[in-house]
Amino acid sequence: MSVLLLSWILGALGPQQASAAALPPPTQRESIPGAEVSYLDSPVGNGDRVRIIVTRPQGARGPFPVAFLVGWLSCDSVSWPQGPMFGLAHAWIDIARGAGYMTVRMEKPGVGDSVGPPCAKLDFERELAAYRAAYVVAMSLPDADATRVAVVGMSNGGGFAPLVPDRHEPRGYVVIGGWLKTWYEHMLEYERRRLTLAGTSPGEINATLARYETFYELYLIEGMTPGEVLRRHPEMRRDWQDADDGQFGRPAAFFQQLQRTNVAEAWSRVRVPVLAVHGEYDWIMSADDHREMVRMSISRGMSMSRELEAPRTTHLLERVDDAKEALEGSGAYNAEAGAEIVAWLKALAEHPPR
Repeated sequence: MSVLLLSWILGALGPQQASAAALPPPTQRESIPGAEVSYLDSPVGNGDRVRIIVTRPQGARGPFPVAFLVGWLSCDSVSWPQGPMFGLAHAWIDIARGAGYMTVRMEKPGVGDSVGPPCAKLDFERELAAYRAAYVVAMSLPDADATRVAVVGMSNGGGFAPLVPDRHEPRGYVVIGGWLKTWYEHMLEYERRRLTLAGTSPGEINATLARYETFYELYLIEGMTPGEVLRRHPEMRRDWQDADDGQFGRPAAFFQQLQRTNVAEAWSRVRVPVLAVHGEYDWIMSADDHREMVRMSISRGMSMSRELEAPRTTHLLERVDDAKEALEGSGAYNAEAGAEIVAWLKALAEHPPR
């Protein structure tokens, strides 16, 4: 490793990290046919320390291109010692097994072996700091080709993925079920799609959305907690199905910080190819956002960029029979979509971005 790269890594990690205690070995380890799995950990610089899971193609010699995962909103683990439990996890294992890449994923602070506040209290800025520290580690791994890094953003991570590399742009991005608009706009679209699939009448949807406009403005823009909004507007209690201090298992501050984050501006600075994958039955994220990501990339001459609309597929990259089933349940992993992602990553690694 060069002195310049080492000094950059140490500077990015921060002075607090030298004294952070290493994590103990994991109590459960993954076994992936066709891949070698190893476990590292990294201090973040704010007292947190995160578990990093690395795979390398079995029996192959590096340097390898690197796929770095920027994960979903929930506090669900990215470690699957019993095997992948849902479609997005299957897609990641397919990349590890079949794309010829070294893969790197990080457990958020407070999840699994990682040290930090409980994930339910972890705000977005602290989560982003952890991803940035893990990305720096990924760049410096033995056998990693730092000139051929693909950032794979899944779900919420598909929106803010360009914020993670910071000073080192990757060779390309894969977005699976991401977002681009402001979080306020995203949530209003989300609520409309949810109500539509639930069978709510068009008139009642409009009436409910009018209340949600006020609710989300006070919550996301004015900085109130959901509970504070409901105390001011008790008539909205019937519309709110989540906690008084947060949403989707994360604190209110997490989403208020997302609202202040201009991800469209971050994507406008991307100068590498983008593969944007959206499920036909993904009611959580908008197909429009994926098309716009690709449009921006192609406008800058990135001919490899493309949108993949996976038929009869959910947000989790699972196949179902109809859109309403995507709201109520799950299905089998869409392996065909996974194969297209793997093929695109192979092509990205083999050719300069264009």
